[in-house]
Amino acid sequence: MSDDTVEVAPVRSPADEQGFLALPYRLYHGDPNWVAPLRQTEKRRWSPRHNASLRSRLTTRFLARRGRRVVGRVAAVVDTAFVATWGDAGFFGFFEAENDPGVATALLSAAENFVRGQGLGRVIGPVNLTTHDEVGFLCAGFDSPPTILSPYNPPYYPQLAAAAGYAAGREYHAYLAWPTHQPSAAVRRLVRRAARRENGGQGLRLRPLDPARFDEDVRKLFTLYNDSFAGVWGFVPITWEEFRQRADGFRAFYRPDLVVIAEVDGRTIGFGLVLPDINAALLPLRGRLFPLGWLRLMRAVPRLDVARFILLGVHPAFMGRGIAPLISYRMARAAKQAGIRATELSLVQEANASVRHVIDAFGARRIKTYRLYEKGL
Repeated sequence: MSDDTVEVAPVRSPADEQGFLALPYRLYHGDPNWVAPLRQTEKRRWSPRHNASLRSRLTTRFLARRGRRVVGRVAAVVDTAFVATWGDAGFFGFFEAENDPGVATALLSAAENFVRGQGLGRVIGPVNLTTHDEVGFLCAGFDSPPTILSPYNPPYYPQLAAAAGYAAGREYHAYLAWPTHQPSAAVRRLVRRAARRENGGQGLRLRPLDPARFDEDVRKLFTLYNDSFAGVWGFVPITWEEFRQRADGFRAFYRPDLVVIAEVDGRTIGFGLVLPDINAALLPLRGRLFPLGWLRLMRAVPRLDVARFILLGVHPAFMGRGIAPLISYRMARAAKQAGIRATELSLVQEANASVRHVIDAFGARRIKTYRLYEKGL
């Protein structure tokens, strides 16, 4: 093979595994806005023991090399639950590549062949394993680092997808809100009515997550999560093992007062989750906890003053009753009291008019746009 030839092959050996994991750290070297994930965390994403999402999905990873140099990577994913709910599509994800259309096309062709081999007729991406994980290429808003669990990529990735025959699909947005923002008059009236319901003993209660009952509350949120998002495009039910692993991952740095649970007569009917943006603490570590990274991380976490509003769910039986803006108001107040100076609300589907209406009522400003791409086979 000459040095100009691009060869794409599945990840098979420990050397391939290392090449797959190491590529982003080289590609993004010198990018001040890239937040290097912890190397141990990235390695565990490909361990079924540590990542329950791998157990119910078919995946294959590919590396592109030019000579001995790794120049790109991608994963092909088939999620049978997604296929059963949303049609005959597989995913590509974990895409990283040098700015070379030939490399990107060769990588994506390998993923397409894998998906086609499973009898499916479309490829959607990027989806980093599941629709509960990072989805979409960043298309606008490259001037700031991503918040926790948000995608990030160079500006040329969308062009590489287009060169490989992919069409733009669904869009998602991120919004930024500050404690000084005042909600609309309609929200303020809703809050006053809700306060009367709470104080008048009419069954409605808003409370933070109880650390002493962490396991019990997480189990309640698991059930509500699957119920609340069942109608949102791309959503597939998450298993208890997947949900619990995610909750355990947040446990070291979440703040109980930034998790709001809505109950009616003791039944959990809504919730909101704001997470401190641990990416701000990870940014200077460049992916390494040792020898002193862990100490810097421990010191930085209590001082985090930016957060991401990552989930807002209401049981379908209680939609249209003002529960979502009420949760949002309570969370905004809790964030202000916790010293949070800014909160990103993301990722919000462009097609999700009801959630965007709530965001507009709180005066948040759109700051980033992400896009899924799709190709028929």
